[in-house]
Amino acid sequence: MKPMKSATRSLLLAIVAIVTLSGISRAAQMPSRVWSIGPLTKVEQVRGFAVSNSGGIALTGPHLDSQTSSTFTATRGVVFAGDRIVIISRVGMRPAPGHPIPATVYKLLSLDIKSGQVKDTLEVAAFTDVPIFATNDARVIVAGSSLLRLTPDLKDAGVPDHQPSRQSAWGIQNISPDGSTLGNATNPGFQLIDARTLKVTELTKKSALATSVSNKAFVRGDVLWIGQYPKDLGFITYTDAAGDHLLYHGSCGGMPQFLTNDLIFEPGCKRPLILDTHGNVVQELPVSGAFSYAGVSQNGERFALQLRNSGGHERFVVFSLKTGQPVAEVKPERDGEAQSWTAFSPDGSMFVVGSPLQLTLYRLP
Repeated sequence: MKPMKSATRSLLLAIVAIVTLSGISRAAQMPSRVWSIGPLTKVEQVRGFAVSNSGGIALTGPHLDSQTSSTFTATRGVVFAGDRIVIISRVGMRPAPGHPIPATVYKLLSLDIKSGQVKDTLEVAAFTDVPIFATNDARVIVAGSSLLRLTPDLKDAGVPDHQPSRQSAWGIQNISPDGSTLGNATNPGFQLIDARTLKVTELTKKSALATSVSNKAFVRGDVLWIGQYPKDLGFITYTDAAGDHLLYHGSCGGMPQFLTNDLIFEPGCKRPLILDTHGNVVQELPVSGAFSYAGVSQNGERFALQLRNSGGHERFVVFSLKTGQPVAEVKPERDGEAQSWTAFSPDGSMFVVGSPLQLTLYRLP
C-alpha cells in the first residue's frame, strides 16, 4: 500500500472529521420522499437465510419474501432508465422442457419515475440469479440465460445477433460505474463488453471472478499475492490489458468496488479505504459499526453506504465524492433482511430504496 499523496488527500478530506455514526447523523440532510409503492409482485412467505457483507449467514424464520437477503444483489435488483425505474422480482418456478430442474421465473416491472405507477411488465426465466444493470444510454441490461438489452419500457433495444460468451456460471455480474462497460467472467478468461454495442474485448485468458469493473479493467479481492505477503489477509488486484497489478495488501480486505473509473472503494476493513488505480490511498474513512457498499451515481459525484444502528435498523448515507461530505441520509420504511435494494439516478439527484414489498423514491438535497 503506497503512502497518501497530498494532491489526492484533499479529494475527500472532509470525511475524516465527520464520518462517524453520530457525525453522519448531524451532517447529512434528510431527503424528500417522492413516492412509495408496494407490494409490486405477489408476496410469498418463506424461510431462509440472510448473507451479510462480512460473509456471515443468519437463519430467518417464516417471513414475507423481500428478496433482500444478500448484500451482493442489493445493487443489482433496481435501476434508473430514462423516465422509468425498472425492478426485477423473483415470482415463482415453472417446468423447463429438456431440463431436470424447473426454471425460476422473474418479473421485470417498469415504473413511471414521477408517480411510481407500473407501466410495463415482462417475464423471463433462468436457472441462476438474474441481475439487471443501467447503461449510460438509458437502457437496461438483463443478464439471464441470454443477454437482453431493453428500452425503459421493456422493449427490445436492438441487441446484435451475436451473444457474448456464456461459458461460465459466473457470467455477467458487474457494470462500470459510468454505465459503459459490462464485465463477463468466462472461465477461463474475462471479457469487457460495450454496454451499447455488446462488442467484446478479451482482457485476460486467465480465470478471474471480479468484484467490480471499470471501462478498462476489473478488480478482485482474492489471495493471489499471499505467497509474497504471507502475513497479510487482504489484497486488491487490478487487472487491465497490461496484466495484474497489486494495489493493496494488509491485515484486512473485502470486495473492492469502483466508485469511478479511477477510484476504488475497499469496504473490508473497520476503516474503509478509497484508493486510486496506482495504489495510492486517497482516504481512510472513520466509519464505525456495520456498513456495506450501496451504489454510486453514473456521473461519479455521489456514492452510498448502508449502515446499521445498534438495534439492527438500516440507513443509507449518501456522500459527495467532490467534497467528501455526507449530503443525505435515507431511512427505509421497511428494513431489508441483509440490505435493501438501492440505485442512484444517473445525475445523483434521486435515490430509490426498498424491495418488491415496498419501493420508495427520494429526491436528494
